[in-house]
Amino acid sequence: MLYIYVSEVTKRLEYTLDFIFNGVLRVEYELTTERESCLYSHQPFINYSESAFGSGLWIPSMGLLNEKGIRSFSPKIGQWDSLPSLFPSADGDIPFDLFSGVFYLISRYEEYDSTALDKHKRYEFSDSIAFRNNFLQQPLVDEWLMKLKDLFLAKYPHLKVSTPKYKSVSTIDIDHVYRYLGKSKWLMFTKLMKLLVKLDFQEAKRMIRVLTYLENDPYLQFANLDRLHRGLACKYIIFIHCGSIGKYDRKTIYPLITFNNYLRQQNHLHIIGLHPSYRASFDKLRVETEKKRLEKYLHYPITYSRHHYLRVRVPESYRMLEQLSIQDEYSMGYAGMYGFRASTCHPFRFFDINRNEVAKLKIHPTLFMDGSLRFYQSKSPDEALQVGQSLVDKCRAVNGEFVMLWHNNSVAGMYEWEGWSPVFEKLLVYSSRTIDV
Repeated sequence: MLYIYVSEVTKRLEYTLDFIFNGVLRVEYELTTERESCLYSHQPFINYSESAFGSGLWIPSMGLLNEKGIRSFSPKIGQWDSLPSLFPSADGDIPFDLFSGVFYLISRYEEYDSTALDKHKRYEFSDSIAFRNNFLQQPLVDEWLMKLKDLFLAKYPHLKVSTPKYKSVSTIDIDHVYRYLGKSKWLMFTKLMKLLVKLDFQEAKRMIRVLTYLENDPYLQFANLDRLHRGLACKYIIFIHCGSIGKYDRKTIYPLITFNNYLRQQNHLHIIGLHPSYRASFDKLRVETEKKRLEKYLHYPITYSRHHYLRVRVPESYRMLEQLSIQDEYSMGYAGMYGFRASTCHPFRFFDINRNEVAKLKIHPTLFMDGSLRFYQSKSPDEALQVGQSLVDKCRAVNGEFVMLWHNNSVAGMYEWEGWSPVFEKLLVYSSRTIDV
């Protein structure tokens, strides 16, 4: 048993300790506010206060976990051996307020009331403390906790400390199922004429063969995805776009019996979640409508989601999803940059700072997105594979979850995605393989 002395028990503190000692380090612990009981104790204990006492491990408290609400500030940056730190202190066995640092990063404190938004009204990665201090590409929170684990084992060798197993999570966003099928006849006629004007007879021939059911639509990649994941004995998650057509939206659920029947048969193979449309991002009624539409087709409740364009705002989006009974959410990542938006690759509960409440909603950070590498960072397929493998290695080192995001059209490896299909397959194999430690 690990005892933790604190001057005051707050919801922020309980949330942070639950993530650290139940989510990542798996240590049985107990909180106490009785200082005297720890003074001469030989039991493993952490002193989380402003001053040192007893023989426990002293983590200095800088007060953030005793506050309520949001204030505008940016934590000072320090150093813990080779790792950056937040809320540094000149004293302490650990030279910074580790608990406040964890809370600040996983609660996404800096994103509350932020006006630093891109054209899609998303929080800008370039304004994050992680990017500005060069640790966006590392799971800093998890690295702190692995270092804390080493300190525990050195000081208290009989303390039982374990960590969850590394996990690879493959996810596919279905923004539009088909390139040619399911579209209006007038639209297809117009596209065909454009191809003929460009003298692109090969693509015109493919289009005609697809529309006459002599060839599979190039974006219909489900048989290929099933084969690849079945070969690795792993499920995958598909997020289905059910919104109406718009500037950034393509309708996915068509009145085509083949695709609808396919979806209804897939629950035993993989998980199906909702992909709230661009227009629905900040509109609870639209998300609810799209969720009901998907549930109508599948005949069971939907509890997984990821927003189209990763278009979420803290805390509004997560409050809305919690109210709609979403349990697992996969939008915690930046569209413009790969890496660790919350500085962790372990799932965590959403904490509503303004309301001082812990939600049931579990957030799964997404670390790698095909479009981030292809369009925002202009990486080649080989460079993208190297980035993906590096992120996998970092997740393995801290026993986290490697969540990668692809689309059915990028998996196809055609058109603007030519050469990218092998990246998906190689990264899927690399992230899924078992390594003996």
